[in-house]
Amino acid sequence: MTQSQPKFLNIYNTLFEEIQMGKFPGGQALPTEKVLCERFGVSRMTLRQAIKILVEDGVIESIRGKGHIVIPQMRAHHASSVTLLEHPLHQMSRHAMTLGSLNYRVDLESEYTNHLFTDHPSAVIAMERYYFEKDNESNHADALCFTFIPVNVIDTFKINTQSERQMCQFVEETVYMNAYQSDLKYSITKAPIFKNHKHVFEGGPSCWLVVENVYGNHTSPILVNKWYLPQERFEIIVSRVRTDHTN
Repeated sequence: MTQSQPKFLNIYNTLFEEIQMGKFPGGQALPTEKVLCERFGVSRMTLRQAIKILVEDGVIESIRGKGHIVIPQMRAHHASSVTLLEHPLHQMSRHAMTLGSLNYRVDLESEYTNHLFTDHPSAVIAMERYYFEKDNESNHADALCFTFIPVNVIDTFKINTQSERQMCQFVEETVYMNAYQSDLKYSITKAPIFKNHKHVFEGGPSCWLVVENVYGNHTSPILVNKWYLPQERFEIIVSRVRTDHTN
């Protein structure tokens, strides 16, 4: 025989996953109890059982007058060499870049996706994005990005995969607004060439390969980006400061 989970545990699981995926970033308050009760269709007593466990587990803290605040989770990932958590293409490009097109599909779990994501999602959205400098009117892109997003992240953020606009907004803006941390790994790859039915990308003799893992409050990334950035168009500047410096 099986028995359904108590309502408060279902609420806990949902909120916990949404916090892990970065839907509610560290330092941000959860929706009010009234809003959450209406969302889950439960009494305030049931909701508070779930809230109590989230507090006990160190996921949130309840502050009078401020609500239930998500606690930033420190993890063992080393800090990114880019100080500000923003779109890395625009941080490193010597010239303004615009997104020319994106294409995406669903890929089932594989050895490769399990390598990218430690929680081994059952499927991921695989996306390619082609970027162009302002005056480039050819079909030869100036930068390329491959993106991989677990389907449970898509579900958590309630993204309509049939809407290219929503998918674009998520990878270009939303993920950086909600992420807790982004780790960038730099290497050089020789003469990469990629193309689809519309665009071509040729990285030249020496091209930056920047692998970006974007995290919420969870050890597995929200998404993974692989940026191909030709060295003649992009530069990487790393700023470091002393942590023990005082004025």
